[in-house]
Amino acid sequence: MGITLFVLLFSIGMMVLLATLLKIEKIQAPIFAAGVALLVVFDFSLLSLDKIYFLHQEQDQTFLDNQQAYDERISAQLELYKNLTNIQLGIALQALSQNTKQQTEEDIQQKLVWRDQLLLQMNTLGFEESNMLDVNEKINSSVLKYLMESLNKQVRQTLGHRIYSEFVRTRPRSEWTDELFVKELTLYLNKQQLMDKKTEYNLKRLNEFKTSGVLIPQDIQPKSQDSAAKGN
Repeated sequence: MGITLFVLLFSIGMMVLLATLLKIEKIQAPIFAAGVALLVVFDFSLLSLDKIYFLHQEQDQTFLDNQQAYDERISAQLELYKNLTNIQLGIALQALSQNTKQQTEEDIQQKLVWRDQLLLQMNTLGFEESNMLDVNEKINSSVLKYLMESLNKQVRQTLGHRIYSEFVRTRPRSEWTDELFVKELTLYLNKQQLMDKKTEYNLKRLNEFKTSGVLIPQDIQPKSQDSAAKGN
């Protein structure tokens, strides 16, 4: 708009000047015609540049508007996907926490694979850290439950029902927690010199998972030794 106004005023001024010079015979008609022609070319050039500038500006703005609209659509789709994933995630975690069937080593390994993949996807989609911590905690709790059950089973086999019951009755049932049970059991087995390799390894798996969230491989060597002992 500014260039257009400048060209208009400049052209009017020059036309008045040329017409005045022609009238007072300071210039001849051919010079007047040449001046008018140059003025027309000059005006056309400036106005064309002005038009091209605004055309590019309009195209740039259209591109930016389209890009913004695309970004908004993508953001809306991601938000919808996150909401749907949250719903599916809640259902899956609820089913996981209510799962009462006997878990196997393969079940636990699969849960950990699922945990890592799920956390990676949640991080990519920009889920809040609290949601990711909740997923990690619930899946890890399920694994810890399996490891505690495995430890209990192993200790009962190692100590026998009578000694195991005596140990458990050293405290009221309401006082026992998983952490306290592991601590007191470790002290008891070491003090009574009843710690065997298999129980020690189960304790190692449990403590390592609680610390790092990594499940070390199941040790089959003690089992082989037990079998050999039975064969003898």
